[in-house]
Amino acid sequence: MAMRERFQRMTVAAALAMVGLGLASCAGTPPTAGQAAQEDRQSQVAQILRIAETTRRGGDLASAAGLYRRAHEMAPEQAAPLIALGETLMALGAVGDGIQAYALAVEREPANADARYGYGRALMTVGRPREAAEQFRAAMAARPKDARAYNGLGVALDQSGDHEAAQQVYLDGLELAPDNAGLSNNLAFSLLLAGEFNDAVARFEEIARQSTASRRHRQNLALAYGLAGDRAKAAAVAGQDLGEEDVRNNLAAYERLRHLPAAERNAELLRLRESGPARIQ
Repeated sequence: MAMRERFQRMTVAAALAMVGLGLASCAGTPPTAGQAAQEDRQSQVAQILRIAETTRRGGDLASAAGLYRRAHEMAPEQAAPLIALGETLMALGAVGDGIQAYALAVEREPANADARYGYGRALMTVGRPREAAEQFRAAMAARPKDARAYNGLGVALDQSGDHEAAQQVYLDGLELAPDNAGLSNNLAFSLLLAGEFNDAVARFEEIARQSTASRRHRQNLALAYGLAGDRAKAAAVAGQDLGEEDVRNNLAAYERLRHLPAAERNAELLRLRESGPARIQ
């Protein structure tokens, strides 16, 4: 493994050395010295970004982050290196640095939908849904047909407690992307958060009927049945994936959730949405 890592780093270093050689102008009117330098810089940045992407896909996130930083240093006015750096830093667990990278990307290009969306997601990881909602709205304005931004905004609104607004956002997103499983699932979960258990059951039943339904979707349906007070259906659906003991534990957990104050219940439901309620502890 150590030899493989050394080889990867040598490969990256060699690639960067080749980038440093630059590219010669081939034909046409000779560029001015300033134009040539600018074109050479842009070409080098593009090559570094390609190397960084290959490095990241290979699993060497730390080296990829270093390459993205190098690209940013060479082209500080561009958002693309900062967006990629932010995503890589978040994957490395360097959340504060990732948020800073996204913030700089938004500063460089305020109308960049990817920068806004990434910044919104990063803010959600540190419990700042209201600020995240602003970024998702900006992403929607920059790219109106991107269902990801609708999903992000809906989740941010749910986290902020505005379930009615969240549900409308999910519905708007589903008009653009009717088959988007994330939007459908989060709409159903938003109905649970709003205490509209029967409506949530109907939504989750529709999702569970799809050929692409997963264990997680079925357990979401079991949860909805449990909150609606239908223990028999909750047990039947949960039992499709879980053993008898886990089913009993989940039924007891559903009953406990039903009788919690709404704020406490929703805090647990939001946690379950992130982790998946296949087995409730």
